[in-house]
Order: sequence, then C-alpha cells, then structure tokens
Amino acid sequence: MIRLIASDLDGTLVSGNMASLPEGFPKIIGQLKERGIIFAAASGRQYHNLRQLFAPVKDDIAYICENGALTIYQGEVLHKVVIPPETAVPIIRRLEEEPDTEVLVSGAFTSYIRPKEPLFEEYIKGMKNRYKVVPDLTDIGEPVIKLALFEKEGTEERDRQAYWQSQFARSESFPWNVKVVTSGSLWLDFLFSDAHKGIGMQALSNHLGIRRDEILSFGDNYNDIEMFNESGVSVAVENARPGIPELCDYTTPSVMEFIENMLKTGFLL
Repeated sequence: MIRLIASDLDGTLVSGNMASLPEGFPKIIGQLKERGIIFAAASGRQYHNLRQLFAPVKDDIAYICENGALTIYQGEVLHKVVIPPETAVPIIRRLEEEPDTEVLVSGAFTSYIRPKEPLFEEYIKGMKNRYKVVPDLTDIGEPVIKLALFEKEGTEERDRQAYWQSQFARSESFPWNVKVVTSGSLWLDFLFSDAHKGIGMQALSNHLGIRRDEILSFGDNYNDIEMFNESGVSVAVENARPGIPELCDYTTPSVMEFIENMLKTGFLL
C-alpha cells in the first residue's frame, strides 16, 4: 500500500516554465490526504518558491527542496546539508570566471546572487525566489546548502553537464566528490554525497515511519535517480531523459493522470 507519493516538478509535474500547478492538482492532493497518503514536492527549487507554488495546500504536503539539500515537513527541518567553505569557495570562484555563466548560492531559505547581467536578476525575480544580491557570493552570512549555475544559452544541447563535471573531477587539489546534474534546460546543480533527493526521501520516510515499499515517486531526469532508488514504485513521465524510463517500473503521460487512475481503480492503494 502506498503511503507517500513524491514528485519532481519541472519537466515532470510542471511543464516547461509554468508558474502554476496543473489545474485541479490541489484537489488531488486533498483526495490523497483523505486516504492517508502524504504528497511530497521533490525539486531543485527553494522552499519559499515551493510554498508559493503549492499555496492552496502548502501546509498539507512535505518538501524535499534544493535537490535534497533541505527537507521540511509541517515546518520542521528534517535534514539540511551544509557545504563547507573549503568545498564551496573554489567552485563558486571557478563558476564566476566562466563567461555567460551566472551563479546562484542557496542558504536554507534565501538564494544569493551577484548578477553579471541585470537580466539574470529579473529572471530570478520572475521565478518568485526569495533572493538577495550580495557583493561576494563566498560570504553570504549563513551556511551554503546548494550551488547552481545558470547559462542563458542552455545547458543540455551543448552538453554543459559533461563540461562542468570535468572541471570538478576529484583530484589531489580538489579532493571532494561533486556530481553535476541538469535541473531544467538552463540550470545545472552541484550535488554532494549527503545532498540529493534520495537523502531527502530517507529523512522524510524515517520521520513518518514509512517503508520503502510504501513510497511511489515520479521523475524525468538524472537528479531523480537517487529518489527512485529509495522508492518501492518509480514512475517516469514520457518526456523523460534517455535511460530514465528504463530505470522505472512504469511510464505515464502525466503525474496527474497516473494518480487519478490510482484513485479511481485502487491500483497500488
């Protein structure tokens, strides 16, 4: 029996750069709640952004934010990553050197930027992030929990993931394990050993007393793999990245359609 459903957002539950949920989805969350099933938003987005997106049901769901760097349920922080300065600073400085690359540094509840171009700040403002412009991204006044980069020319078609992964290959001068993952067509996120959606799922399920076989998750991208590994049932959307559907138990045209069929038929409930 499924007791926890987690879903990635961009490219999975939310199409493109949609600023709103699919019509009727808050009602679906209510129906799940009536059956004792908790819904978790699992995203690279920040907590403040997610709370706005899920405004009608914001207090009824769990949050695996910042690609697993911050996990919150009913206002309680269940897991938070802190990236030590000796790891964060060299990455930030290298990203700042790259032309046409903007850097976003995340604290627990605020994003920090130092825009090279004014349009980047406008873009962040349009995302409805809680953010602050600072003179030095290595001195934000709180622990760093996530690092991300933005490239307006896109990251996927130019295979910037492979490029940036090669820039931070583990070596004697850089002895930290860093995984670079796509997080939308314009973003790349830097994940560390204790910061991914699977870790967030572990923290949430342990807190709730929910077993792995009672968890269902939806995703479309490589940063969802660790979440799939912590789920008894995994579902890829049809537009998923190459190789992702083969890792999952099911494929669906949409998250909403799959859950609606579950509720109608009792399948997996």
